[in-house]
Amino acid sequence: MTRETFIDKFFKFLVLLFWPIVWYNVVSIPKFETVIFMFGLFSILSIIYIAIIIYNFKLFEKITVLYRISTLIAFILFLCSYLIFSKSILLLSLKLIFIAIYFYISCLKNFKYKMNEGVVGILSAILLITITFSY
Repeated sequence: MTRETFIDKFFKFLVLLFWPIVWYNVVSIPKFETVIFMFGLFSILSIIYIAIIIYNFKLFEKITVLYRISTLIAFILFLCSYLIFSKSILLLSLKLIFIAIYFYISCLKNFKYKMNEGVVGILSAILLITITFSY
């Protein structure tokens, strides 16, 4: 497995890890210790991934690196403000700013660079905003 393939699969794993954490919190009434563990695990893995992709910056296009970093930062801030600090106005503001950045970079990736991965980002950003204002 090449470095590029490993980094790509690691990103897909992180995205697939994020949605069950959100689903678990919506469907059940979790213990706070479980929420802290899930948030900590996702955050640590995301920070490791961001360090890896910055170190291997030359393997990918610039828009791909920006897309992946903005995705993970938006996901981390969403989990932090949704699961742990649900009444923090500052985190809500940061979350909305980074979801907007994520949406913008996804639109760039889809419409300017013609990469279909941007559609996933657009739909994810809309879903994150919907969950933010629904709960």
